[in-house]
Amino acid sequence: MSTGQLLSYAKQPRASAIRPARKVRKEKVKLTLKQRFRNWLNSDEYETDSPQYVEADRFSSDGMRMQIFKASGGYVVETRGYDRKTDRNHASMHVINEDQDLGDALGKIVMMEALKR
Repeated sequence: MSTGQLLSYAKQPRASAIRPARKVRKEKVKLTLKQRFRNWLNSDEYETDSPQYVEADRFSSDGMRMQIFKASGGYVVETRGYDRKTDRNHASMHVINEDQDLGDALGKIVMMEALKR
């Protein structure tokens, strides 16, 4: 090989130096669940023009909560309530046998608890 041949290769521009600019595709970035939830909370999509007010006397915070548990031989019903005047929580348990009608027994429990308060 002669030195002339080496110089001719060195003088040629490389193909990578003449490469055209890359086309950048704009892809929509996938949002995380946290970002989607925040966007949903901040969206005005479901807001109405006029505010809707709930009457304070219509709903009482002194409501009663019931949990019904299936037990061997019947049901166990737990009732819980909050008394705002005395700042106390009240809880009571009731047992309903299998031979009793569940609907009637629940009706009696609700009535007894309502009369207690």
